[in-house]
Amino acid sequence: MIVIFDVDGVLIDVSRSYHYSIKDTVDFFSKKDHNIEDLLDIKLSFGINNDWDASLAGILYALSNKDLQTFKNIFKPYSTKLEDFYRFAKEYDIKLPDYKELVEYFENKYRQHRDKESLIIPHEILAAVREKSDVMGVITGRPFLDLDYTFKLFDLYKYFDLIITEDDIPQPHLRKPSSYPMKLFFKKFEYKNPTYYIGDTLADYLMVYNYNKEEGKNVEFILLENNHNSNLPSKIKVKDPQKLLEVIR
Repeated sequence: MIVIFDVDGVLIDVSRSYHYSIKDTVDFFSKKDHNIEDLLDIKLSFGINNDWDASLAGILYALSNKDLQTFKNIFKPYSTKLEDFYRFAKEYDIKLPDYKELVEYFENKYRQHRDKESLIIPHEILAAVREKSDVMGVITGRPFLDLDYTFKLFDLYKYFDLIITEDDIPQPHLRKPSSYPMKLFFKKFEYKNPTYYIGDTLADYLMVYNYNKEEGKNVEFILLENNHNSNLPSKIKVKDPQKLLEVIR
């Protein structure tokens, strides 16, 4: 059995770290104060897995001077590719920051917030899943340095055979929801049934869906439910780590 985890919102509660880093970044570059729930709505509605990109989308919303629903309606055709974010900005006469500058600001803010993170799946559950698994891995959109700090802080490295991070993805269009991260994982380990991927976002679900469709495989997606994602079309949904362990067993 192979079990692969997402990190943010699955292994680690990032509601007081990455989410606030998005708000801080949008507020700084737009020079406005924003409701964090609106910014998360944009990120989650469009399945924007990368929080740098989610910050950029938030800046577009902030500088569009549209209400949230109007912005979502007009932004939807531009929402799947980073280069389309900039095309949207050009067409609506919005000046965006340089992407590298945005990333640097975001990461500085994240380093201020990262000690507010907490573990969602406790060690005893991870150890029990590890005992049942032939291979246990991670596919995350986090940059390696962010992951490394958190995994050392919570002593998580000992559970995992392979970790795929943002640093392993050569181009933005190959991030989740692309199947590329999962294909990369199975270049290191041979696919076998059953394989589970535990995620919490539309991008996680679509990565698994795309991989199965392209490769003719049957990775089972397990949705770790929260207040934002109960509408995702997953066959397997769990609300807490104990239920997850029951599914794995």
